[in-house]
Amino acid sequence: MPTVDGVQQWIAALGPELRVQAGLLRGLLGALGDDNRWEWLELGCSVAAGRGDELSDLDLGLGYLGTGEPPLDEVGAILRGLGPVVDVYDSPWDDRYRWWVQYANGGQIDLVAMPAEARPGRAPGSVALLDRRGRLATEFRPRKLDVQPDEPRRWLLDGWEALSNVVKYVRRGALFEAIEQVSRARTRALQLWATGEAVAYPSFGLTSLLDDASATLPAGIETTYPIVDRTSILVAARSLAGVLANAGRHASADLDTPLRVYVTERFDELADRD
Repeated sequence: MPTVDGVQQWIAALGPELRVQAGLLRGLLGALGDDNRWEWLELGCSVAAGRGDELSDLDLGLGYLGTGEPPLDEVGAILRGLGPVVDVYDSPWDDRYRWWVQYANGGQIDLVAMPAEARPGRAPGSVALLDRRGRLATEFRPRKLDVQPDEPRRWLLDGWEALSNVVKYVRRGALFEAIEQVSRARTRALQLWATGEAVAYPSFGLTSLLDDASATLPAGIETTYPIVDRTSILVAARSLAGVLANAGRHASADLDTPLRVYVTERFDELADRD
């Protein structure tokens, strides 16, 4: 279990730029106090990894005793008690319960509560701020840390489906819907590229690529952001078709689909009409 002094020293070492985040962490630990219902508190993402700045939110996991729903009102009251609140959003999330809080001083907390026994250990790169029973003493590999065997093909097919939808929406003149589909396809291309770059949490796509200093971005990705204009959308989508195909091969040399040729031909037909 991390010592109280050790945790407080770690928080103090965050420095003046993260004074808001440090204050929220101190307040949260104080609010959890000696109440054994709250077994562990884990901090992840940028602040835990030492990449945080004054704009960083606090990504937290809270483990509570029991197997049912967390004491919702109490968690909400604890978070509201940390300082003046602009608003709180809470809802079920991925079989857990999640709170997102915006504080008036600019601080943000993104907290997921779960039964304490649901976690077999600490996620890589995270920090155990509270661990009454030593459950976070060792690391484990969360499922999302690695690409799953079926994910690259699903991402590839979904990307080409989205680009096929771009053709449909452009022909209808539904440009806002077309742009949404371009964004969807770009997300899939970035997930595939992240897989090829072997970064952690490839399903997070762009975020994971930017968090890894050794990772590159796919060539031409900057050309895939259109404005609300038919020509701009078609140029971006056709460029994205090439990025998506390359990203698929980057993820796995033999990853391809007949959709690539079919959708590319539909874009060529649109270009000929124009």
